Amino acid sequence: MIKYAYIPVLLFLFLWGCATTEPVAEDEEGTTSPYFELTDIILEEYVLENLDEFDRMLVESRSTLSDQFLDLDHDMPEIFTREVIKDDRNVDEYAGFRVQILSTRDVVHADTTKDNFMAWADSTIAGYAPEAYVFFRQPYYRVRAGDFHDRDMAIEFSRLLKKFYPDAWVVHDRIEPNRVPADTAVIKYREPEDVLQPVDPGRLNNR
Repeated sequence: MIKYAYIPVLLFLFLWGCATTEPVAEDEEGTTSPYFELTDIILEEYVLENLDEFDRMLVESRSTLSDQFLDLDHDMPEIFTREVIKDDRNVDEYAGFRVQILSTRDVVHADTTKDNFMAWADSTIAGYAPEAYVFFRQPYYRVRAGDFHDRDMAIEFSRLLKKFYPDAWVVHDRIEPNRVPADTAVIKYREPEDVLQPVDPGRLNNR
C-alpha cells in the first residue's frame, strides 16, 4: 500500500503535469483569473512546505532534470541525411548471377555435364547463347551456366533449365560482362521438334 506520506507528492505531480506554461489569459472584463496563479505559485509552495526533506529533494531534482532536457539538440548526423547519389563508375560490372546445374566430386562428371549442356543449349535455348563453366571448390566441382546482371532474368533462365536440370538454382558469381544478355532479350525454348534431350553422364559411365 502507498504510505500516506506520499499522497502530497502524488498530488503535486498530478497538478504539476496539469499546470500550463502559457501566459495567463484575461477574461472579458480585462481581469486576470487567479486560478493559474494558485496552481503555479501558491499551491507549489504549499506542497513543498509539507514535504519532508527527501521528498522535496526528489521534486526539485525532477524539475531541474526536466529543464536540462528542454534545450537538448537531437539533430540526426549529416551522414544519415545526406542524399544517396548512385555513381555508375563504382558499380562492379563483374558482379552478377549464374545458374548452377551440378555439384559433384567427380571431375569427369562435371566436365561431361558442361559439354552436354553447351550442346543442348545451342539447340534448345532461343534468344541467348549461355556459356557453361566448371569451378572447383574443395571438395566439389560445380557446373554453372549463363552470365547475368539482372537477378530476375537469371531466375527465369533457371526455370527453363529445371525441366532438364532439376538441381538448377541461381547463385551469386563473378561473371563475364561481355556475355550478359541484353535487357530486352527474351529467353525461351526453341520449337519442340528442334529440342535435343541432354545426355546424362551417369548413363555414359554405366555403359
